[in-house]
Amino acid sequence: MRKIVVVIILFIGLNAFGQDNVKVFFHRDIMTDKESIYTNESLLSLESKKVGFVVKPSFEIQNGVFAYNGIIVESVGIGICLEKDDLTVLFEDGTKITLKSWSKFNCKGISRFDLYGTDLMKLAKRIKAVRFQNGRSFEKLTILLEKEKDKTFFIDVKRAIDKQIYEVVDKM
Repeated sequence: MRKIVVVIILFIGLNAFGQDNVKVFFHRDIMTDKESIYTNESLLSLESKKVGFVVKPSFEIQNGVFAYNGIIVESVGIGICLEKDDLTVLFEDGTKITLKSWSKFNCKGISRFDLYGTDLMKLAKRIKAVRFQNGRSFEKLTILLEKEKDKTFFIDVKRAIDKQIYEVVDKM
């Protein structure tokens, strides 16, 4: 009986640790004292080698605690320059959110999106598909997610934030 209890406890413990797909890293630049927080994972959405986008969480530090600050999308092949872009996330339960970028006109392929209370709470669901639309050219790309780690990407990021566990990275 004791062996069964030990095996069950070990299984539960390993299962809990096995779900930490996203790791958070903290870095403070020694020259500028600028602090940055980033993850080891991103949501990669590719149509081909030349068309796609990457979704990355953005963080800020508030009173020594890191929190979601927004989402950054880096796109390639979805128009040349970007302005007033849309990021739509469709969840498996049929609900969706559409975020509007606040970043200024640029030809670097970078769009920034804010997250507010209700949008942030909605991200704690499994994702079915993600669409990025260039607000300048109206070109868009929709990707249906197939990998389990992609479907739970925002859930995993939220879990990492809730734990407030991060690794300090020393690089120049």
